[in-house]
Amino acid sequence: MSSSYMNIPPVVKGGYFAFARIKGGVFLVQVSLDTPTPSALTTMDVKIFRHEFITIFRHSETKTLHPADITIIEPIDEFHTRYEEENGTVFLARELMSRLQKMSDSRPRARPPRTGRYSVYSARQR
Repeated sequence: MSSSYMNIPPVVKGGYFAFARIKGGVFLVQVSLDTPTPSALTTMDVKIFRHEFITIFRHSETKTLHPADITIIEPIDEFHTRYEEENGTVFLARELMSRLQKMSDSRPRARPPRTGRYSVYSARQR
């Protein structure tokens, strides 16, 4: 197979929306209806949406992801979304925005190491 064939994004027609963790970040995704029941061996075709403004998300990219790279955190009932496919915009219900914020804030954060050393500047002041 040529490498250009491997770079063709999957076609995602229809599907359900969900919050998903992808490589450490939390995103709004649309999982293709053609994706079989998720398992440790099944790749997932998803549309990834980036947060644009308040409750508005815009289509960013379409990818096929290995199960090790994506975890569906919470499927979203279609009642809570309005999808304008022609311009790639999703409007999400306000009540879901606080849940998304909590999911995003709950990821582990790296802390700077505590060395106990003083900076060169503070040492000279003594």
